[in-house]
Amino acid sequence: MKYRHSIINIISAACVSMTMLLSSCNGESEYSSQHECYFLFDTSIHNTSIIKNALIPEAPGIFVKISQSQKNGILYVDAELNDGKTKESNKITTAKETQRKYTLGIYNGIIVGYSSLGNGLYAFDNICPNCYDTGRYQQLSWDNNGPRVKCNRCQRTYDLNNGGIIVTGEQGAKLIRYMAQYTGGIGGIDGILVVHNKQ
Repeated sequence: MKYRHSIINIISAACVSMTMLLSSCNGESEYSSQHECYFLFDTSIHNTSIIKNALIPEAPGIFVKISQSQKNGILYVDAELNDGKTKESNKITTAKETQRKYTLGIYNGIIVGYSSLGNGLYAFDNICPNCYDTGRYQQLSWDNNGPRVKCNRCQRTYDLNNGGIIVTGEQGAKLIRYMAQYTGGIGGIDGILVVHNKQ
């Protein structure tokens, strides 16, 4: 009887361990570590930036595309809200900021915002993962100025509020996701947004 009890305890412990292992594997697989991504943005320096609109937990469902450009040797962080109209370029001039090297995903573009489904802050690559898998760099466009993006090549539409899953079009991979943290947000408080792929 004692021997049978020991076997049951061992099997139970193995099942719990396997469940924990599978859960951690599933959690890790949510984020891409294959593609370099690093972005840091201080909203206290750029406190009028539209990027802040997507960083308010009390106003979820607003997303912003972020890319970088250079004009006359000056770095700019470009942003576009999912209303399809509001755009800006933030000049990067402070000593601390100019020392940073930004890598905005696969092809110079990330999408950031709070999920309206209560899933927290998301950061996605602004490239169609399914076209990328076939060797094409197809950036995404806003779909009807809402919390969805569309690939104009393969015609898939992805839901930003729901982990970047495909909602229309052929089955395939969901959007490439990066880790995101924001130290501000509640009540519009300024803070630092960090998007990266280091786990």
